[in-house]
Amino acid sequence: MVWLAIAAGPLLWLSGAIFFDCVHVLLHLMHGSRSALLRALAHPHQIHHEWINRDLEVCWEYRSQNIWCHLVLEYVTQLVFTAAIALLLPLPFAVVLAALQTGLFVVILRYRGLDINHQPIEMLDAYRPSASAPPAYHALHHVHPDAYYSAYTRLVDILVGGGIELRSRRVVIQCAADPLGLALGQQLREEGAAVIESREMADEALLSRTDVLVLCDSKSDEVPILESFIEATRTRKLPPEAWVVHTESENPTARHYVDDIRIHYRTLVVPDVETLTEPGAEAVARRTVSQIRRGLHYVSSAPLSNHLRGRRRFHATQPIPPAASREVRHRSEALETA
Repeated sequence: MVWLAIAAGPLLWLSGAIFFDCVHVLLHLMHGSRSALLRALAHPHQIHHEWINRDLEVCWEYRSQNIWCHLVLEYVTQLVFTAAIALLLPLPFAVVLAALQTGLFVVILRYRGLDINHQPIEMLDAYRPSASAPPAYHALHHVHPDAYYSAYTRLVDILVGGGIELRSRRVVIQCAADPLGLALGQQLREEGAAVIESREMADEALLSRTDVLVLCDSKSDEVPILESFIEATRTRKLPPEAWVVHTESENPTARHYVDDIRIHYRTLVVPDVETLTEPGAEAVARRTVSQIRRGLHYVSSAPLSNHLRGRRRFHATQPIPPAASREVRHRSEALETA
């Protein structure tokens, strides 16, 4: 029984981390509540966001408060989960889980709260798509506190639609007069985004002010404007984001950019984009934004079964870096050779 409990320990620990992610979402909802009591209960967690602020800087004056208001309370929350496990499973499972939680808590205390997900960042790389929540993903939560809640696995963000922040983001849509462009623009406005419509090629000045670039013309070469967008935003702390419409899943260029740390890239696969009617475009736009809110980088207008097949074909496609693109290990390298 003991060996089985030890083997199950990592999975139980991950379950406890997901449990805390759920509590985490609840704390942010409580912070925005009309109830003074709920806001007061959520206030300690806001100290954590003061400690690592929206500029991804560590404010050491909040170190002690962060330990008591975040680390200790997170540890206590995990122990509550462990107590529930003790009621459901034999005692050795709860003992192993408590040992893992306590060991990690002690290690994080030793590093004064600077665990793998909480480090000062001068320039953030784009995270690569996966089911996990890498440090570059969770860092975005400190920039956009109402999204990117997940700490280790993105399950909670998939469930609550926390995989992106759209409110007040500056979005430029090219071919915005086309049915899909119009529908996406309307959907994004409803999400609170600041949308700029553009039929012509966006210039450097506009790109430098853009957070999300949406390219709806599936026939045009995306590489020149993507590279211009990356260049125009290379001095930003946060990487830019692009959504590009394609008609097929197997696209070597898209397969390259989706793993490019210089940009958050999403491929929107819409096979019938050229023949979409207004109602059809509205349905595609709703489905697209819903999938993106769940953090997907391969987005499809197809039904679920076809979506999954297309996603497999996309990830099986051999990426081909465009000649104009540049391979870097970190975004900061673009500044070194400027």
